[in-house]
Amino acid sequence: MVKKLQGETFLLSANELRSGKVVFFTSKGWSSSSSEAIKIKVDEIERYEEISIEEEKKCIIISPKFVELDEAGNIKTLRDKIRNTGITIKI
Repeated sequence: MVKKLQGETFLLSANELRSGKVVFFTSKGWSSSSSEAIKIKVDEIERYEEISIEEEKKCIIISPKFVELDEAGNIKTLRDKIRNTGITIKI
């Protein structure tokens, strides 16, 4: 799962298998609220990768991904901002 990760801090994101919702890993499990997510340091990636593999095997989530945060703790990429908040234009 881990690709070339840049940065120092990440959130663990995935899709909930039952609903398809974007969820984030928190201290209490998975939540649709990124503000509750655990901020993961780069040296903790392996531990959380193992957790995501187990959660995927249990069919709780699918497609786990580490979401890079900027220095201020905000989601860095537009793709992940859209996954977090929804589309950015009116339809």
